[in-house]
Amino acid sequence: MRILKIEPHLSEDELKKVIDSQKTVRDFKDWQILYSVQTNQGKRASEIADILCIGVHRIYKTVEKYNKLGASWKSNIKLGGRREERCIMTLDKEKEFLQSMETEAISGKILTYKMVKSGVEEKINRSVSDDYIWDMFKRHKWTKKVPRPSHPKADREAQEEFKKNSRKIRQPNR
Repeated sequence: MRILKIEPHLSEDELKKVIDSQKTVRDFKDWQILYSVQTNQGKRASEIADILCIGVHRIYKTVEKYNKLGASWKSNIKLGGRREERCIMTLDKEKEFLQSMETEAISGKILTYKMVKSGVEEKINRSVSDDYIWDMFKRHKWTKKVPRPSHPKADREAQEEFKKNSRKIRQPNR
């Protein structure tokens, strides 16, 4: 294993102040890694990982990012969620688009999946997958509304007659 070396972007006292100001556990652990490496020169990553109860890989990555980006290295990290550079449309644009489709539906037009898909493709000038449209519906809490299915050979008159003439079963109170 290699020996860790950290660039002195911040002094030990400054690192302590930064550690004390952290609000999340993940941020606290990251700054704790840097403080441990800086105060324990010559220690291996595996030794520090055993002391802090974290993985060796996380120590290497944290030190690497800190050495490369300096004291503001935490501001460049994004965890989870939708990343705008990979999104087809932003959440605001999706919401705006769906609201325009909703106004058409309220005015009496039947809104189908294919209409929404063609509208999105027209707006962004490229084709999109079916999954993107269904995921967009889920993100904005749109649901599929269809009438209750009925059998094609169902006899309505027989059903109504059965409802009128069937015995009412009474359940005893428990």
